[in-house]
Amino acid sequence: MHDLITAPRCAPLLFGREGTGPVDLPGLERFLLRLSRMASDLPQLAEADFNPLLARPEHVTALDARIRLLPRRAHDPYLRRLR
Repeated sequence: MHDLITAPRCAPLLFGREGTGPVDLPGLERFLLRLSRMASDLPQLAEADFNPLLARPEHVTALDARIRLLPRRAHDPYLRRLR
């Protein structure tokens, strides 16, 4: 996960500039891992938008979040599907 965060060209902004310290990279990694876990646990998750995501040296905060879920369909174990 760390390599995916630090690989883009904009990654140097995460390490601090102009008197600011580096952002909370472990917190950013935890945020992305929890988002990934939410996507795998909720198959009805259609969209998740966190804009803006404020990454500071002491913490990471989502200032606005929008999540769209699809209606959950009841699973009938006796219903067969044609492929």
